[in-house]
Amino acid sequence: MNSLPRKRIILPFILCLTITFLLLAVSGSGQAASKASLSKKSVKLKMGKTTTLKVRHASRKVKWSTTNKKIARIKKRSGKRKQKVVIKAGKKAGTCYIKAKIGKKTLKCKVTVKKKKKAGATESGPGKPGEFQDKTPVKEPEYVELSDSSRNISAGLTPAKPENVTPSQDFIKGFTGFSLELLKQSIAADRKEGKKGNVLISPDSVATALAMTENGASGQTLEEMEQVLSPGLDADDYNKYLSSINRRQMASDALIYRVSNSIWAKDGTVDVKEHFLQKNLDYHDAEFYLAPFDDRTVADMNHWVYNKTRNMIDKIIDRLSEDTRMVLINAVAFEGQWEKPFNESAMQTQTFTAADQTKRQVTMLRDLDDYQYLELKGGKGFVKYYGKSGKGGEIAFVGLLPPKGTDADSFIQTLDADSFLNAWNSKKSKRVDLSLPKFKYDYSVGMEEILKTMGMETAFTDDADFSGISDPTPETPGLKISKVLHKTHIEVDENGSKAAAATAVVMEKATAIMGDEPIKLTFDRPFVYALVDTKTGIPLFIGEYQ
Repeated sequence: MNSLPRKRIILPFILCLTITFLLLAVSGSGQAASKASLSKKSVKLKMGKTTTLKVRHASRKVKWSTTNKKIARIKKRSGKRKQKVVIKAGKKAGTCYIKAKIGKKTLKCKVTVKKKKKAGATESGPGKPGEFQDKTPVKEPEYVELSDSSRNISAGLTPAKPENVTPSQDFIKGFTGFSLELLKQSIAADRKEGKKGNVLISPDSVATALAMTENGASGQTLEEMEQVLSPGLDADDYNKYLSSINRRQMASDALIYRVSNSIWAKDGTVDVKEHFLQKNLDYHDAEFYLAPFDDRTVADMNHWVYNKTRNMIDKIIDRLSEDTRMVLINAVAFEGQWEKPFNESAMQTQTFTAADQTKRQVTMLRDLDDYQYLELKGGKGFVKYYGKSGKGGEIAFVGLLPPKGTDADSFIQTLDADSFLNAWNSKKSKRVDLSLPKFKYDYSVGMEEILKTMGMETAFTDDADFSGISDPTPETPGLKISKVLHKTHIEVDENGSKAAAATAVVMEKATAIMGDEPIKLTFDRPFVYALVDTKTGIPLFIGEYQ
């Protein structure tokens, strides 16, 4: 008799609870959607430029749209919920809205597209980033945001006040010797693999990436790295001199030279010592990231390189293995206009004879003027400065034409630090009739075997001692270098040059004069060239054009 009333009471109670849970679920979903927000509420772009837009706290898939495709369009969607997009400004000036719909909620970003300024116009005051001192505008690079999975924890450390010092002669000679040997070994490695093309390396990039790694080395590993990088100098002096040169270059208002560094550790696998991070922050302003080392981390590392090389290099890492514990990355970007540009009307098409004796037509930059002229091991060369008109800048282009009958590879094998620096210090003003091809190319090389050949062997073995980075334990064995990846880019034309380099050290667990007759210099066959620090004569980039 009492069971029927209980059922009548229980059933409505259950129904009430069910409705309550449903209401809470709907409310929770609404609250989650209400938390969603755009990373930017408004942006201003020039025609053809791009920017990145992201929905924060996206609880479901985001649907993107634009109110006017001619003004701005959605170029690329990414992320698990398509919460991130790249927006590209169209060819029409005006205002439109980019919309992001999450469930029933719609977020808007106002996009204003402006016309491109005419040549000679400037965007910022003298000496500011994105502009040369002569007020010629420089294209602002695209910036790609990193994912939330890579956590930059550098904010917890405070860098020491940088100490600017004049490099010693031992450093200058040692760095130049390292640069030439690195070029020789890179060429040798290419030829061994049957590659016959152009070569370009950035000793500055490789040296800086390895210097960061060296800051965690001990014992024989440290001794070998010091011998390869800086014979006769300890690691602290080497760091001091190298960072001083890079800071001086970056402070120049006559050109763009950017050196960036980062250290990436696999989250939960390496207990990185604060002293190691602090040292690299003090000397090289290195950022530190903790990341899961999955596909997102690979993308983030490549995006970091893309951003730091001003979009000239878009990829340095293909994949990260299960054993990878740390990656140290350096990126260098250079953009400089000639102190005296080539006359575009004087350019002409000419035949260039390559190393394999094949012939091709190239556009020659032509000039008849006073140049700094030099001779080296029977070769003849010139110096052309980048920077403000009437004043030589911090970096110069050196072109070296090997003696007739000597190919570029063989010529490079004869070079050494003393002869290179003596030639630089002995250069004289001469009348030069110059013909130099316009060129542009990319280059990449794995430097593991090269560095072993140069004497840095232990760092690549299970006997490597990088205890300055972290203490080995049974759960987290010591570290060794598994790969040293290097990529470069160069462009030389009538207005100036652009160059970039990226170096990644991958570490895994052990089981990373007027009146004279002009001197005719026609670079119509393979030659050597370098971008040289004008204060010391050391090559920051060096290569050969075949």
